[in-house]
Amino acid sequence: MHSTHTCDEAFERVEKIAKDLKSGAILGSTEAAFVVFREIREASTACGKLFSKYLLQALPSFIEARPTSIIMKNLIRNYLEELIKEASEHGFDEARGRTPEIIDSILGDVTKVQEAVARVGAKRVTDDGTILIHSYSSTVLKLLEIAKESGKRFKVFVTESRPIGEGKVAASRLGALGIDTTLIVDSAVRYIMKKISDVFFSADAVAANGAVVNKIGTSAIALAAKEARVRTYVAAGTYKFGLETVFGELVEGMVLSDARLIIPPEKVNELAGRVLVRAPLFDVTPPEYVDAIITEIGVIAPQAIPLVIKEIYGWPPKVVSLDSLLEEVRKHAS
Repeated sequence: MHSTHTCDEAFERVEKIAKDLKSGAILGSTEAAFVVFREIREASTACGKLFSKYLLQALPSFIEARPTSIIMKNLIRNYLEELIKEASEHGFDEARGRTPEIIDSILGDVTKVQEAVARVGAKRVTDDGTILIHSYSSTVLKLLEIAKESGKRFKVFVTESRPIGEGKVAASRLGALGIDTTLIVDSAVRYIMKKISDVFFSADAVAANGAVVNKIGTSAIALAAKEARVRTYVAAGTYKFGLETVFGELVEGMVLSDARLIIPPEKVNELAGRVLVRAPLFDVTPPEYVDAIITEIGVIAPQAIPLVIKEIYGWPPKVVSLDSLLEEVRKHAS
């Protein structure tokens, strides 16, 4: 495989990708992870002896830019563990050469998990029901596509999902699939909840206590759904489970301050210095507001997350810090 970038370009792109991750320009946590791993794959072929330097600079930048993306952290940990194992057995150059193969395997597994989650979740779509979704999730879109292909008939309401407005993209994709879709303003959620049979979200992270980190507004929608006794599902593969949260570490949120996200462009200069803008991108939904979490291993209650983590990773789960793994990379590459 030949890289389409030089090593210098790979280093230059780190800042751009980090900026896109931080601003929410890359929609969806799974998509964000895929973008990062494609960058790593490119750099592995472009940078040669400088690849370890690239990893030590790029990975912390990517993680810091999207701290809520547990899938990115978990997959980077998987990749580094595999890279270090190869480096221990065959040397770092050999491990670097195997990076495209390692990454393709990791991303292939994620795609399979995402498909499995969507298939399990599609069975939960109420025939002749009305679905509400929030923000943009490739998993939720796939879930609804599979439900439609199975012959189920349903309507979908999609929130615009400010401040970025990625709900507009989700609505466009659903419309292209021939699904009856209505785009609504975020503030109309409680107004239309009486028409809704099921709410579907995805997640950037699922904490060990079953709390769900997702796009801002998720918790308010889940609260409105609970009040209206509407079922709320979270579609998230187990790779989105925050293993560090078992030990009490919090998933950090992100807050944007770009006035153009909220204030009309023609008013930005007029209000500059007089109005502060704070646009948080994520919030935390308590587990009691979620009816079930849809995973590749089945539908589980949020309260059962510790049991699932124990079954997959042992208890307490063995979690090697990313800083420790990067230090191992430094040692093997020196």
